[in-house]
Amino acid sequence: MGVLACLLSREAGSSTISAVTVPLAKAVSDSRFIVVGSVEEVSEYRFSSARNKMVTVRYFAVRIEEVLKSRESAARNWTGRRIAILDPQEVFYQEEADLIAAEVISFVDARYPTKVQQIAQGDRLIFFLADPEAARKLSLPDAHFLICGRAYDTLAIKRAVLKQLK
Repeated sequence: MGVLACLLSREAGSSTISAVTVPLAKAVSDSRFIVVGSVEEVSEYRFSSARNKMVTVRYFAVRIEEVLKSRESAARNWTGRRIAILDPQEVFYQEEADLIAAEVISFVDARYPTKVQQIAQGDRLIFFLADPEAARKLSLPDAHFLICGRAYDTLAIKRAVLKQLK
């Protein structure tokens, strides 16, 4: 949704970046999946953008330990599954770097105010994920986008997330 929230306009010579903080309640309500997972790997994914430019973005390979929210069929078991998680804002910034530098693009930079400074292998975190359909254009297996930039947090917020889900 972070990528979908980006409002693109091609007004030559000017651009605006609207920084928006996504509070926990909105992160919970907008998420298709909310999972607790262990980061097994922090890696890079390279792909060709819509304008045939090679783009490199970071992703997290995460082993799902627990599903807190899922809109998928209950028959599908996500626990124990390894997925790739990408930050939609990072992808957007890489894909649109030329337009951003030329100041001819306006967009919303939606970010969750995470307490996590940097993700590393072995971290156990809560991830707020968008509909998996959003990441289907990528050839990265089992890829999911966060709902907005930095939409992950420490396990300390689990109780608050569960309270929002009631």
